[in-house]
Amino acid sequence: MKMGAKKRILKIPKRVSIKCPFCSKSNRLEVIEDQLINSFECKNKSCKQLIKTPITQCCIICAFSKTKCPYNLKVQAKAKGLELR
Repeated sequence: MKMGAKKRILKIPKRVSIKCPFCSKSNRLEVIEDQLINSFECKNKSCKQLIKTPITQCCIICAFSKTKCPYNLKVQAKAKGLELR
């Protein structure tokens, strides 16, 4: 690395916003760095649906949010040579 060059950093979010596929309301979810989240219950009082990970996705975060889960972020960081925090 050249002197004065900044390291590119990819950050793992602490919380993500997940959109319920049934009622379209956003739910805030804590990100657990070393665990994939496979289901969650919508917090909307009129919905309360249990949402499970689709077969084509690795977890709820990747399926229903705009961000990726910590596992996918680690893979992406390693492939692009980024530092992960």
